[in-house]
Amino acid sequence: MDMELRGIDPATLEEPAAVAAVRQLNDGFKNYQVMLAGFRSGLFDWLQSNGPAERSAIGPALNLRGAHLAGFLQALEDIGLLTRQDNAYSLAPGMETVLCQDSPWHQAEVVNELLDPDNGWSALDRFMSNDWTPRKPPLPAPLRHPYAGEARRLISTLAPRFKNKTVRSILCFDGGDGMFAAAAWRHFPEARMTVVVPAEAQQRVRRMLADCGIDCGVDDRCSVLPGTPMDPPPGEQVDLAVLFHALYTVRRTTNDALAAVGARLAPGGELHCAHWFCLEACDTAPGGLRDLDKAVLTDSHPMCHVETFCDRFAKIDLVDAGREDLIGEYGVTKLHYARRPED
Repeated sequence: MDMELRGIDPATLEEPAAVAAVRQLNDGFKNYQVMLAGFRSGLFDWLQSNGPAERSAIGPALNLRGAHLAGFLQALEDIGLLTRQDNAYSLAPGMETVLCQDSPWHQAEVVNELLDPDNGWSALDRFMSNDWTPRKPPLPAPLRHPYAGEARRLISTLAPRFKNKTVRSILCFDGGDGMFAAAAWRHFPEARMTVVVPAEAQQRVRRMLADCGIDCGVDDRCSVLPGTPMDPPPGEQVDLAVLFHALYTVRRTTNDALAAVGARLAPGGELHCAHWFCLEACDTAPGGLRDLDKAVLTDSHPMCHVETFCDRFAKIDLVDAGREDLIGEYGVTKLHYARRPED
């Protein structure tokens, strides 16, 4: 390439049109860095307490370089985080809920986590390599957990189905750090709940439940036990069994996993499975960024053959099988369900 550029007159050099596409993509990264700097400099919290404020006050208060402050603040205004009137800057209306530390929806942790070396997004080339070694990133706060929306949508779907039924026992295989268990614990106050997770995830799930205000000691209403859908811990029959993003690691033995969990249902008990699925023949479609989001979260391929999943229930003697689509921030979650017949 160096040899090709020798002797070229820069004044007559025409930039390829495709460069604009790359520049636009790079701007997305730069906007991310602008937001990250807003969090890390303390600007958002300072403006909540001191705004509206002019640049002459903002710079000294936060030790920001005056020579570049105008562009920085303008960039934050351009992406909708700040607003300006009469040369005084304030947080844009409603943005305090996600930008300021005193809000439970504060997003600084979410933004920072993208740079964590254990997050697949921090260097996607490493994640895509066969040499990638998955490690769990730090546990986020419950409201900012990537599965929080998934859990809310699932429980809001399940709760009406059981409005006129008594649920005394729940067996939950929770692949979302306990997020579904936390939601179910409050919606089914009379139920004893057993949360099953891989042995190495027990302490992490207990911490998440504790952050949600749930004491999951063995003598309390909620307990966390080691196991997988292939080998659920022994116990009584249950009124409701839930597989919440828990089948990916046993996807090649899905029938056996469903049979093992279905065997724990009491007569009339229901099994509900919420997972992400690929398209037929593992084909792709627009929305690849969301596909990669799910890949980073699960470090697994999604479930396959959504068109035949309900057929699996008949093979383990469950009836009234059905399916619903739950639309969320990662796309469509497929909810499959069936029940054990009354004796």
